[in-house]
Amino acid sequence: MKTVSRICIALILCQTAVGHLWAQKGNPGNEEDPRTILWKITGANCPRPSYLLGTFHLSDADWLLKTPQFGKVVDSTEYILNEQFTTRSLPATSKKGILKALPLLDKKQFETLDSFFVARVGEGIRNNPDAAAMTVAEMESAIMLTLISGNNKANAVTKFMDKDLFELYVKLGRQGDCLDRVKVTDFDSSEIGHARQYLTRAVNYTIGSDKPDWNLYGMPAVEDTLARYKTMRFEYRLDEYSAQTASSPYFDFIPLAQRNKDWMPKITSAISSRPTLIAVGLAHLYYKTGVIMLLRAEGYQVEPVLFD
Repeated sequence: MKTVSRICIALILCQTAVGHLWAQKGNPGNEEDPRTILWKITGANCPRPSYLLGTFHLSDADWLLKTPQFGKVVDSTEYILNEQFTTRSLPATSKKGILKALPLLDKKQFETLDSFFVARVGEGIRNNPDAAAMTVAEMESAIMLTLISGNNKANAVTKFMDKDLFELYVKLGRQGDCLDRVKVTDFDSSEIGHARQYLTRAVNYTIGSDKPDWNLYGMPAVEDTLARYKTMRFEYRLDEYSAQTASSPYFDFIPLAQRNKDWMPKITSAISSRPTLIAVGLAHLYYKTGVIMLLRAEGYQVEPVLFD
């Protein structure tokens, strides 16, 4: 197994409360729950309209780009905010004593990971100098790249609608930025517990990955879920608080509601200066703690863009 260059593990995005968010079926559009995944933002501090899109990370963007409603958004916005991608140059980080991955694995995790690589690439991590040299970030990247190797579908790692949209804006000569801070996964000896969290999560992704319906979120019947997403019929529950307050394992183990709050300064700064597309997972739009209601609390009008 060759040493694999690190990919930014920030490509793994959060879609919490999957069962509730995607299992909603056939809710008729109404004033509270309009048939849409797209919202228009206007207000005194928003000189020109901006837009908020709830994405599904296990979809591509091709079908959405064919709709006239979203085509107008692309034509009228100059900037894109998303969860993880940026056109900014990121400062280099340098740490000494970066932790290696293998010593952090317990016996069961080691056996699981060794069997995974043997089955997938013909060579495991046992008595493997390349594997022994890998840091946590490098091992996590090797796992993810192996998991999605040969997968041409949207996989939420190297291919998904958030990435499609970001790359479209870059192709059109526009700038963009990430809402989440750039995660540093070069762990040293002061961060052993956190390093084990990241590595455990990566090892757990391999469990069941030999099954044809495997995906990053452990979501069953992805095609059915995607079909429901495309109907755009969801209960946004904007007058309720979510009962789920636990930390998410997907982005830095931070609760989703806290991530939403952390995003607001960058969102309001962007929409006050230029028309912006904000493309984030649909889960971030729900409830009183979602981006829709946080923007309304700041005095913005956030109204649905209806699809036929």
